[in-house]
Amino acid sequence: MLQMAIRTMILAHHPFVKALATALRHQCQVADGARLLVATSGGPDSVALLRALAAIAPRRPWKLELHVGHVQHHLRAAAAESDAQFVEQLSEQLGLPFERYDLELIEGPGAGNLEARARDGRYRALLKMARRSGAQSVVTAHHGDDQLETMLMRWLRGSSVRGLRGMPWRRRISAGSDIRLLRPMLGLDRQAVMSLLDELNQPWCMDQTNTDLTRMRARLRRQVVPMLREIRPDVARRAVMLGQHLRGVVRLLDEQVKQVAARSTSRPTPGCTVIDRALARQTAPVVLGALIRRILTRAGSERDSLSRRAIDPLLRAIRDQQGGRRRFAYSGGVAVTVTAHRIEVDRENINGQCS
Repeated sequence: MLQMAIRTMILAHHPFVKALATALRHQCQVADGARLLVATSGGPDSVALLRALAAIAPRRPWKLELHVGHVQHHLRAAAAESDAQFVEQLSEQLGLPFERYDLELIEGPGAGNLEARARDGRYRALLKMARRSGAQSVVTAHHGDDQLETMLMRWLRGSSVRGLRGMPWRRRISAGSDIRLLRPMLGLDRQAVMSLLDELNQPWCMDQTNTDLTRMRARLRRQVVPMLREIRPDVARRAVMLGQHLRGVVRLLDEQVKQVAARSTSRPTPGCTVIDRALARQTAPVVLGALIRRILTRAGSERDSLSRRAIDPLLRAIRDQQGGRRRFAYSGGVAVTVTAHRIEVDRENINGQCS
């Protein structure tokens, strides 16, 4: 315990820790004395985050109160339980309170996208642990390489500019929640993580699913990102900078969407939104696409399902010169009907009969 305390004091002056502290203050806007839940899986990224935060927390003026949160997904049998025990032991060595949440996820046919459900369940679990511990924010270990992989995945899936922004430094952990999700390691990369752990001689847990090349992220991580780094060693930092730039672009786009919506949309009946087709044709495609996505998500469609591939046929129909009635179906039971003079978005009546 004494050796761990001495190492923690020395660690406070490490470049990794200083970069993390700067991001906590400026990008994540963490105040002195804040109580934080540190999401810790036991993998190298989260272990480096925990060690660095433990070095920052007791120092002035920070005086942070840390709680360690671990989500046990029960997807890797004994290995997953071993990870949980490792994180609990590390928390004890650092003198930090440990929170655990056990998820029960059903595998097999009809279970849906297991990876997506595990992610959603993990964030719900972190939110519950944060509330239980009284934490104002949850801190995760996403770094610059994760940002690069996320942006590449979304690009390959045909995401809009909104999706291509990648992960923000700071956001609400869920809609309507006052608890924030913070990512202070976005300015660092995987190489910096591994260097820190090597210097500390700090063990960590290996998740074998991260080497499963049937998963897109794993293939990008193993096969694509190393080649990009050979071409441009600072590729992860550049991905983070591009994400910040695209956030500014999206803010401008949102302003344009509000203006177009004010002059071209109406709600003649509950659950129905109508867009004037003539005005829609005069709108820049990127703005019209953003407007359509906003209306569809508010009507109940899942944002992740509204890729360019899903939206482009509708945009072409709006902008062509054809009449008649053409209907497009989207997730959540939402339908869009294009007529000669208007575009009808209707969830309650799937036949598109907006009165």
